[in-house]
Amino acid sequence: MSDLFGNDAWLTFVLGAAFVATFLLAVLLLSTRSKGQQRRSLAGLMGRGKKDAASETSWMPAGLAQAGDRLATAGGFGGRLEAMLEQAELPMKAGEFAAFTVLCALAGGVVGALLLTNILFVLLVAAVASLIPYGWLLRARKKRQKTMAEQLPDVLSILASSLRAGHSFLQALDQVAGEIKEPSAGEFHRVVSEIRLGRSIDDAMNEMADRVGSEDMRWAVMAVNIQRQVGGNLAEVLDIVANTVRERAYVHRQVRVLSAEGRLSIAILTALPFGIFFYLALVNPEYVAPLFTTMIGRILLLIGGTLMGLGVFVMTRIVRIDV
Repeated sequence: MSDLFGNDAWLTFVLGAAFVATFLLAVLLLSTRSKGQQRRSLAGLMGRGKKDAASETSWMPAGLAQAGDRLATAGGFGGRLEAMLEQAELPMKAGEFAAFTVLCALAGGVVGALLLTNILFVLLVAAVASLIPYGWLLRARKKRQKTMAEQLPDVLSILASSLRAGHSFLQALDQVAGEIKEPSAGEFHRVVSEIRLGRSIDDAMNEMADRVGSEDMRWAVMAVNIQRQVGGNLAEVLDIVANTVRERAYVHRQVRVLSAEGRLSIAILTALPFGIFFYLALVNPEYVAPLFTTMIGRILLLIGGTLMGLGVFVMTRIVRIDV
């Protein structure tokens, strides 16, 4: 440890940085939960409102959030990140998320410096830590999309029943927003609010489909828009689409069950080399040091990483079946 830090002052600085990073992460989690509750309350009163108004956070200094926003803009991923945050319904902006990613990387680097002595290992731990927010974002978005996909047949059935009762399409949308559960209720509240403010039904529905990011939702919205334009029995079309979505969901569940063993094998085979590597780096760093300090070791790392990435890609394509 003395070889790594050199003196007590440097050790004190690193420990202080670790404490600050841990404190910021804890405040973020508490703030995210609080803002999520506030956002749900606003959704019930104002039909979700604007994302910018619901996603104001107070845990991060304004300067740090602005720096993260400039980083996202300069990197060209600000718009895509905003869309993903909206699809996941996380109360954060792109700049705040980028700054949070940097904080996680710094926290990972500090923790790696406390546990490891090789700077390359420390940088590797920092890189892995920087991926944690992105994984959190993908998981939240996937969970929300899955929930909305499960609710879609019921949404279409409520629309069809309301239209058969003689209601207008806008009234049917309002009935869906009042009867269905979250997160679909919030999306339809927003659609109804936008239509009442003067936006066309087609544009509001297409925007909702883009926000949700679900293929089933896009197909359902497309069918609704086309049927409204050409005329005909919209309620019957909605029933047909609802039955089709239910059948697709049933087949998709069967495919996931049949491919569960393959997906588990991919997870184990992917995580096993990294787990063994980090264990050896922690208990016996001299054993794996030649991989980073010699030319042959770097070549072997490059070849091994390439082959492993290729293997994961092939295994993933084998178990991925389009329904």
